[in-house]
Amino acid sequence: MFSDNGMISSRQLKRQMVLSFLGVLLLLGTGEAAGGGGNALLGFFLGILLLLAYLFLLVRTAEVYRAPEKYLGLPGKWLLTGGYLSYLALSGGVLLEEISRVVQIYLLPSVPQPVIGAVFLGAAFLGMGQKIQKRGRLAEVSYPWVLGIFLLLLLLSVPHLHGIPAEGMEPWKAREVSRAAVQVLASGTAVSLLPFILGRVREQDACFRVLRRGIWLLALITLGTAGILVGVYGWKGVQQLEYPILNLMTGTGIPGGFLGRVDIIWLAVLLFTLLFAMGSILFYGAWIGAGESRGIPWRRLLLAAGIWLLSLIRWRENTAAKICGRLLRDVWAPALLGITLLAVWAKRRVEHGTEKKTN
Repeated sequence: MFSDNGMISSRQLKRQMVLSFLGVLLLLGTGEAAGGGGNALLGFFLGILLLLAYLFLLVRTAEVYRAPEKYLGLPGKWLLTGGYLSYLALSGGVLLEEISRVVQIYLLPSVPQPVIGAVFLGAAFLGMGQKIQKRGRLAEVSYPWVLGIFLLLLLLSVPHLHGIPAEGMEPWKAREVSRAAVQVLASGTAVSLLPFILGRVREQDACFRVLRRGIWLLALITLGTAGILVGVYGWKGVQQLEYPILNLMTGTGIPGGFLGRVDIIWLAVLLFTLLFAMGSILFYGAWIGAGESRGIPWRRLLLAAGIWLLSLIRWRENTAAKICGRLLRDVWAPALLGITLLAVWAKRRVEHGTEKKTN
């Protein structure tokens, strides 16, 4: 079933992408989409369209990301590497802070968040793998189980629906719709990590088509979950919940009562997807500029240490998620979009220069 030629299939890459985004979207994205009303839901859909256009540019310029010195020169290579490593560190800090908080609230209330974060980070470091094929195989095997369990959760939530309430929904505002769309695009700029390993993917001509299906799947799951949250808790009710998906998990069980704590199963699967997402951050952090190198994984060790320290940031009443989240949205997301446009220009410049030499 699997070969050891240092390559993965486009399907395995899609499954890695879906697993990396799924837990984060369910934990953080569904509450924002449901609580924001129709403006947020429409903005989410428009943001997905923008994200697909962005993904198309990324796939077309993948060789620039794989060989930045050739297209951007040595200063451009270091700028690209430094920008992405800092982006990964900030993203990891936000994710780890959120995960530590969830685990402390729902599983281990007596354990300090720094300890929870260190253990979780260690599990991602050791268990999610640095070898590209190991991650591909893990995604290939776990994908149907994870997706099936989450779809079962949504199916079992249907009897709790009370209908979509008309009251409490915010009036339509173009500004709110555009803000939500930009937020989706900013959050989705993590797909710009994919070009770094597209050279190790078979069937590269089919990559965009396969990855596009993955993004549509994530969008449908997010919108479907948001709709269920609104149907169960109402627009205002969702806004009052910190992590609405966890409340949905707690209140949804398997008929018959033979599993009294089925919410633990839902939470365990959610944590697995978040663990995979953290493993992806560490994987790409080590891969950028180094590839699948052997020996002591210093890059991953340093990145893991930086992520853990960033997750501990507190400034007055602001947590790491708030501080680093603003930086990701307002600084790094526009920067990554700018890098992609620069990659488009660099590719055209090099190709145009090659054509001139040939002629």
